[in-house]
Amino acid sequence: MSKLELNLLENAVDSLNEALLKYEDGLNGNLKSFKFSILNFSHFFELALKYYVSQSHELLIYKNPFSKNIEKENTIGIWDAVQFLMNEGYEINRDFIEDLKWFKNIRNDIEHHKFTLDIEQAKDVLGRLMQTFNEFNSLVVDFDLKEHIDPKLVNAFDLLADEYKKNLHKAILEAEEIGGTENGYFCSCCGHAGTMSLKDGVYRCHFCKEESVEVECSICGESIPENEGTVWNDDHPPHIDYICDSCLDRIENM
Repeated sequence: MSKLELNLLENAVDSLNEALLKYEDGLNGNLKSFKFSILNFSHFFELALKYYVSQSHELLIYKNPFSKNIEKENTIGIWDAVQFLMNEGYEINRDFIEDLKWFKNIRNDIEHHKFTLDIEQAKDVLGRLMQTFNEFNSLVVDFDLKEHIDPKLVNAFDLLADEYKKNLHKAILEAEEIGGTENGYFCSCCGHAGTMSLKDGVYRCHFCKEESVEVECSICGESIPENEGTVWNDDHPPHIDYICDSCLDRIENM
């Protein structure tokens, strides 16, 4: 009887190859393939994080590494893997955490809800994930992923990450030209910092095109995008008070 066996890294790379194949199929006109490309890349990313954890000890990928029946134990999730690597001393920056949160929302919409995804958005989604993985990989293990990818798909891998970097750089330059970017707000839609401008009372992200009206923090008076603030007091409509993240953190930690 035929039998397929893949170790953790082989399983991860197999899903990456499938993600790239589906991406190319989407570019050739089968738009539904973009959905499966993102889901396959999600599987790759999670397995890759588990692989990093397993390099410290292979049993650490299980939620209960002391179980007498280890093969039946559930394995850890993405956030468990990230926390483990942080505990190991790896510097996981805010951008990486924001990327994972943003990616989780995209994946959940595909798996559990309705979603809209066009070709350019699919390029941004996958390109961002490729770039995030490359940066993270260089910090943690730095193995050459290209040695494991199907040679026919290496070009697609490189183009996705390069196109994402190009589009992000363009968005930052556009935002700087208009102004209002000195606060460095993260766009609540795509999670990028430095891509938002402020003009005529409207914050606009030049990467994902999300817009939000300007409001004022009711405590410190700082200008913030409405969707970046937290409703602080809405008991006297039509006026609503907002509070910025910094003031909210100070209050919660008092």
